[in-house]
Amino acid sequence: MKIIVDPSMSQIGIEDVVVGIAKNVDPNAPLSESFLQKLQQTEQWAIEKDISELDDHPFIQGYKDVLTAVSRSIKKNPPTIPAFLANIKRRNQMPRINSIVDIYNVESLHSYLAIGGHDADKIKDYVKFTIAKREDEFTPILANPKHVSETDFIYEDANGIIAYLGVRDSEFYKFDDNTKNAFFAIQGNANTPVQDRIDCLNRIFQDLKECMPNLETKILTVHVGETKEL
Repeated sequence: MKIIVDPSMSQIGIEDVVVGIAKNVDPNAPLSESFLQKLQQTEQWAIEKDISELDDHPFIQGYKDVLTAVSRSIKKNPPTIPAFLANIKRRNQMPRINSIVDIYNVESLHSYLAIGGHDADKIKDYVKFTIAKREDEFTPILANPKHVSETDFIYEDANGIIAYLGVRDSEFYKFDDNTKNAFFAIQGNANTPVQDRIDCLNRIFQDLKECMPNLETKILTVHVGETKEL
């Protein structure tokens, strides 16, 4: 799978993208006891956390800056972490989807990084991180299609848009019970160091390996203007 970071990403302050692949995953694998304990602790932290305390965190501010740069409303498209915390508070619990999603959801709250997760076998030919440069349509998970402006930032494959504005993932690339290989993307922003994003993926892979012993993983950093093979 080719990973392409279009030069247009520099316009919104993104100079490097960190991606990873985990092969031989099992979405229905029982989670380890150590991870379940971590999930419970994270859930309690999220329920008690004052969301307003995130406003000045550099990572969260960086995501807001990217949205502002493409003239998108922060209120309508809140950064992933504050939006996820608000969701947990409404439910009074963390949503449980499957083992893969549960693991990277916990890590997103620990790292304050927006993490895209997709079924790698549903991706065709390449993943390209780019400003859209055209009007298009995007179908978020469990939601109606959204209009995409030519100035919005996305990542896409040969068939369509995989993720939109760093806050929504596509219905057509989501994990399901048959997922065997998982693709992860951390676009980040001008305030998120590359090493923090690499460390984030390594922690996800470690948690996956605890319950999926045949896991094979790879992490790749791609600089703006580059194309690399994952």
